[in-house]
Amino acid sequence: MVARLTLPRVLLLPAFCAGLAGAAWAQQAEPGLHLRASETLMRDDNLFRLPDNANVKASTGKDSASENIGVTTLGLSYNKAYSLQRIELDLSLVDYRYQNFDYLSFTARNYAAAWRWSVTPRLHGSLSANRQETLNSFSDNQDNTVRTRRNLRTDTSTGFDALYELSGAWRLLGGVSQRKQVNEQALLADSDYNVRSANVGARYDYPSGSSLSYRATASNGRYLNRSLGATNLVDDRYDQTESELRLRWVISGKLTANANVGYVQRSHPHVAQRDFSGTQAGASLNWSLSGKTSLTADISRRLGAYQTSYANYSQTDKLSVGPSWQISPKTALSLRYDLSHIEYLDAPTGASAISRQDTVRDTTLSLAWQPTQSATLNASFTNATRTSTLPGIDYRSQMASFSANYSF
Repeated sequence: MVARLTLPRVLLLPAFCAGLAGAAWAQQAEPGLHLRASETLMRDDNLFRLPDNANVKASTGKDSASENIGVTTLGLSYNKAYSLQRIELDLSLVDYRYQNFDYLSFTARNYAAAWRWSVTPRLHGSLSANRQETLNSFSDNQDNTVRTRRNLRTDTSTGFDALYELSGAWRLLGGVSQRKQVNEQALLADSDYNVRSANVGARYDYPSGSSLSYRATASNGRYLNRSLGATNLVDDRYDQTESELRLRWVISGKLTANANVGYVQRSHPHVAQRDFSGTQAGASLNWSLSGKTSLTADISRRLGAYQTSYANYSQTDKLSVGPSWQISPKTALSLRYDLSHIEYLDAPTGASAISRQDTVRDTTLSLAWQPTQSATLNASFTNATRTSTLPGIDYRSQMASFSANYSF
């Protein structure tokens, strides 16, 4: 049974942090080694992202699609330098407990590890490995049978990269990586895959802190648990190339801008109807308005594979704005607004009766309070909406969360 998230439990969270803080003063952690614990309570009034006119009982088996979620995290991190080398390790157990739909409960086992290596001060890089478990979003799964089954996603990746500092301001870049994505339940639009990539590039660093870089990446991917199919036009592999020019511009001590533009091309050896290509670009601004206020803003266009009967890929145009206010040394308030317009393009058959375009709006207000150096309390409220030209997938959702975090 999933424990009910009652009001007394919420009131115990600050006491939990205070108790841990008191115990920590009596002991000293090993240099570089840190432990952390957190408890988060979340309320989502539309977990399954149902439209306003949905028959909730028929869709979920319950009278309401709202959910209370408790998340307990226990973690350990290690970060220490050994001469020119640095070791970074982060391990965590994250237990998700769903009150009304308890079949969704799970415990994620996540890690992130990296060796920041250096042969000489001019030749250095990193060797890394990561693993993350998450629950797939219900926003693109409107089939009622999907809501009665848990569908976890596991992402694992390993990578090696190197940077060589030539004389002057030039830097040579290169690396290889592998990423694997596996879902508990099959997803056609975002299937399981394993992809291997290699990249090379160069960067010029200006004395001001600005930089200009170019990188080219070649990838070879294989879809897992998928067979070649003439009916739904799916391939079991793909090749992808990307090129990107990136600029970091330090305008002043308070203002920094970033910009990038690139081209992506994906091809499939057996089902050429799934090929796509196009330009990606983005720009962002980080502005310290004063000692206590700052503003971040960015705009981007990204392409991604999305294989259905009516599309081969998606094009996402996104605008984000986020002001923040450091109310006091221990209290911070932030607001973030995200506006995304998503088009699903290039039907594999050349024409489709479905023309899908989505508009997604997310607004989040967050408050953080750090009563001690080791303890932090966070509260947030998010309002999310989607409108679409595809019938039946509009939704509105409001989410609130409160968390108590402690580390030592």
